This record gives sequence, structure tokens and C-alpha cells, in this order.
Amino acid sequence: MTSQTNIVVHKDNGVLHIGIHRPEKKNAITSLMYTAMSSALKDSVSDQSIKVVLIHGTEEVFSAGNDLNDFDSRDVNQPSPAAILLYELHHYPKPIVGAVSGIAIGIGVTMLLHFDLVYASETVFKMPFVDLGVCPEGGSSLLIPQLAGHRKAAEVLMLGDAFNTEAAINMGIVNQKLDKSEVFDFALSKAKALALKPQNALLTTKRLLKASQQTLLTNIIENELVVFSELLQSEESQAARKRK
Repeated sequence: MTSQTNIVVHKDNGVLHIGIHRPEKKNAITSLMYTAMSSALKDSVSDQSIKVVLIHGTEEVFSAGNDLNDFDSRDVNQPSPAAILLYELHHYPKPIVGAVSGIAIGIGVTMLLHFDLVYASETVFKMPFVDLGVCPEGGSSLLIPQLAGHRKAAEVLMLGDAFNTEAAINMGIVNQKLDKSEVFDFALSKAKALALKPQNALLTTKRLLKASQQTLLTNIIENELVVFSELLQSEESQAARKRK
């Protein structure tokens, strides 16, 4: 087991666990945490002992999103650690399972769109990008309308309305709701089940499921990140973040 910058990583029976553990800040993610998660994913691609990835927070919270202080210190001329993580998730060839509890905000929701299976307890989901003076990220401007339709996407991405686990299931973001005490073990059982499948067939199936929109989604992610970076530097966004 390794623990770096509030990211806890370990392997168990073919499953790579990546745990977000910064409970005192509601698992808000810093640049160092993004980098640790990206490194764990990148290293695991060539590790034949790893069949599946399980990403989770604590029992109380998945993630409150990006640490807002990191926005202020970000080098806008370089790919952000958050962007690098989103690319890693988008292109990751092995199954990813998520266990979610309590709160999933901003990139805490965007990440889930790139998982293959997501299980959640009662959770408040929210994508408050407009309220922060920025735009959707990580392909969410494509994926949310595809999953939920334009009007629901407008509620989530334009109004920034919060939604619960039942709504997330109806939108296609979450597979199943469980009690808070059960969600991690249930998600782990699904990850272990995937790890026992014939691996060539499993990886091929994931590739085929994503193939029809892989190029389009890559282009959308790239475009979103350019605009996101521009908006982040605006007076409007700076003022919005100071109010938070």
C-alpha cells in the first residue's frame, strides 16, 4: 500500500484501489492528488496483475471537487493536473468501477462519466461550473446531454442544480443505489467479478463500447479545457471564486 498526497493506492486480487482521502477538506482534490491518481492509472496499464480499477472516497464523501485554492495558482500555459487525469480516465483501457458516498461535486461528477460502473449511497451530486464562472469539463458537455437529454443537462450544467442518487440513476450516471455501509463492498465485489472475466474479451468489449465516440469525445475534452482555462482567468470567474 502506498499513500501519496491524500491518495491511497494498493492492489488486491487483480483490483487496483485508488482512494481519495482528505476528509478534513471533504476530499477536495489538489494538483498533487490529481498527479498521484494519474500516475497510478498510467503505471497500471502495463501491469498485467491489475485487471480492474476501483476508485472511491471515504464513507462520508466522494469528492467536493477541485480545491479552489489550486485554481488561483494554476499555470494556465500548461496542461492542468486535473486535465491530465481526465485524459487518463478517458483513454484508460481497463474497467473502472466507482464507489460514491455523500457528496460528488464538479470534477467529482465529471470523473464518474468515464467510469464503467458506478455504485452510490445517498449522495448530493452537483456540477456548479457556471456558478464558478467557468464551463463544463472532461467531456461533460457531450456526455450529460447524451445520457440525460438537453433539458436535464441544462438543469445540471447551466442552472447547476443539485441532484440525488435516484436522479443520477435515471440520468445514467449511477448503476445502483446502496446503503452507505454497503456501497464500497458492493462496488468491490463487482470489480472482483470483472477481474475474473476472460481479459481479452473484457478489454475488447470496453474498447468497442467506447469506439463510436472516442475521437469526438477527445476533441470535445480538448475544446472544453481550452475554453475552461480562458474562463478561469476572467474577472467574472475570479470574482465568483472569491465569493465561495
